[in-house]
Amino acid sequence: MTHMSGLEERPTYLFGAGAAASWILQGFRRDGIRVDGFLDDAAVRIGAVGSVPVFLPDDDRALGQDLRGTSTVVMAVMSPRFDEAGARERLESLGWADVRGFGEYGRAMLAESGRRCAMLSADELDSHVSELQQVRSLLGDHQSRQVFDGFLNFVRDLDDTGFPPITEHPYYPDDLPRWPEPLRMIDLGAFDGETVAAAIDRGYNLEAAVSFEPDPTNFAQLATTSRDIPGMSALPLGVLDRTCVLKFASQGDAGSFVSESGDIAIQCVALDDAIPHFAPNMIKLDIEGSEEAALHGGEELLRKYRPCLAVSLYHLSTDVWRIPLYLREILGECDFRLRRHSRTIADTVLYVYPLD
Repeated sequence: MTHMSGLEERPTYLFGAGAAASWILQGFRRDGIRVDGFLDDAAVRIGAVGSVPVFLPDDDRALGQDLRGTSTVVMAVMSPRFDEAGARERLESLGWADVRGFGEYGRAMLAESGRRCAMLSADELDSHVSELQQVRSLLGDHQSRQVFDGFLNFVRDLDDTGFPPITEHPYYPDDLPRWPEPLRMIDLGAFDGETVAAAIDRGYNLEAAVSFEPDPTNFAQLATTSRDIPGMSALPLGVLDRTCVLKFASQGDAGSFVSESGDIAIQCVALDDAIPHFAPNMIKLDIEGSEEAALHGGEELLRKYRPCLAVSLYHLSTDVWRIPLYLREILGECDFRLRRHSRTIADTVLYVYPLD
């Protein structure tokens, strides 16, 4: 893991005791860095994460001033509502002398925990300037260009200071056009059905939804959700550019992904093979690095029905230019928008609205 200067020699604590903190803990352990505890206002309820204790940030008995003055705290919260600057100010007022931002570790955390995340060196960015300029020119509003510039700054320099505010309501943001109605959705990477359920919560008239989810644990939850939503069907399949069987890292959460070292085998399909007669007007893709392949596998469907799309753009380093340029080629004129729905670049989504 990068940017860990001095952590081997001093007590280290993670602020937050959720999923992001657990991933950072895994990466630190792989690199031989001891985490002495988590700091969280819910410490009394949580108690411990595995064998690592959770403390209140102002616990004077367990974490005295001398310890705080010689320890490092790494911010480890990804919630879009988290005020990192305010939390850092609070910790420093409590005597924590060395507080480091999430951006210093976010990219390495995502990569080393097995999560898929775009990472580009300055040289790689320089070698694709033309493609990146083309993509930026396609973006239809100032905020999209701000997100794009901030995205590139982060994947190159881990600089997370240039982003506009986080946009709430992933896939249904208030500041972008609504999807066509009645909504006919394909949901790739459906997890537990939360995206389809959110459409109803956001007031959409849902006519039909076909949801794909290959992780067995997730699919069990998805099937339960689909039984409660009229017009929704659930398929225990992965989606790629071809119909095949592949190894899969089944994690039982939203981050499961295709991997040669995966623990199970899953059936994958191309959309053009699986549902050639379903006419979607919106497709959502969040499939941990398989987005481009899935789009290729549905090229006939895309050309025929020209649906709107919401595509995760942060899993592979090439996605940020390859996916927008491919969709421009297949769909013709489109309104492209980019929004970021959580800290760092995680949950950066490309919104695509084909024009008549």
